[in-house]
Amino acid sequence: MAGIFQNGVFSMGFDMDPTAAQILTLNANGNSSTTTPFAYGYSWTINNAYAGIQFGTNLTTVICGIRVYGASLPGGGAGLFEWYDVTGAAVQLQLIVSGTGALQFYRGSGTSNPIGSASSAGIIAGAQWTYIETKVTISPTAGLVECRINGNATPVISSSGLNTQATANTWVSGFNFGWPVVGYFDDWYMLDTTGASPLNSYLGNVQVKGDKPNNNSAVGGRNAWSPTNPTNVNYTNVGNIPANTSEYDFDSNVGDYDMFRFPPLTAATVFFLNEWAMLSLDSAGTRTVELDCYSNGTDAVSAAVTPPGAGSPGYFNYPFVVDPHTGSAWTVSNAEVAELGVKVAS
Repeated sequence: MAGIFQNGVFSMGFDMDPTAAQILTLNANGNSSTTTPFAYGYSWTINNAYAGIQFGTNLTTVICGIRVYGASLPGGGAGLFEWYDVTGAAVQLQLIVSGTGALQFYRGSGTSNPIGSASSAGIIAGAQWTYIETKVTISPTAGLVECRINGNATPVISSSGLNTQATANTWVSGFNFGWPVVGYFDDWYMLDTTGASPLNSYLGNVQVKGDKPNNNSAVGGRNAWSPTNPTNVNYTNVGNIPANTSEYDFDSNVGDYDMFRFPPLTAATVFFLNEWAMLSLDSAGTRTVELDCYSNGTDAVSAAVTPPGAGSPGYFNYPFVVDPHTGSAWTVSNAEVAELGVKVAS
């Protein structure tokens, strides 16, 4: 898939324990950590560096939410987020946290060009998880910067009519996050504002929870792929976290499915189901695969994707933002029994 946004959204919970090179295409720094806000899964940890991803598209406006934990506040202030222009190879905007825990946006790199209002001190504290949501618009005259904390609908920063353009281009095409000392990040979502409501505005203080399969499909014939470890059933070959490159399911028959059930959800609202699959060819040839969501007799599939060559597995994701069976927003009960998996497309 050319860009990271499908159906207007991107999300990452880091719970599949990826490597930096597998997911971070802008700055591949850091690694998984079991220090998490919910005592579940993994977060991402960085020490005095940035990690980030290219969007694969140019956006005038982007909304980002991510949970942040810094072991301590930076004495002299330091960059927390960067909105990056990949074409111009330069930073459009930075969000910097001060030694008092205040937040301030700056145009370009460094602290020469503060823009908009600053938050009050104490918004960010050391050794404490904080959920930070931002919205930025790149423009020489109509730029916007906003910041919300912990799901509160009242912004701690809200300024408009700004010059937020530091490069020759009126867009942002990448996002970096970092911490000047040991920091942890989790529950990351981004919106390109093209999605249908509610996926075109702030989502609030969310948990991006990753689950691995806990059973095969409930529908006969929907686990036609073969496991490399025949003593395991299909779902245990694809449910290894971290991934085990010697255990996987494989198939070359067009139309064959490999679908899975998942554990119950602990959620009040489900915004979308985002399927992540690690795919690779195990021999020479050309194949395409569709990511599939099955709900109460109805399938929805992604565009066909081409797995990377043998020995080079890569992650692909696709968010299913509505229930395929109803065409409406997910209910928790329907999301719990939906199946996710893959289908050989060609």
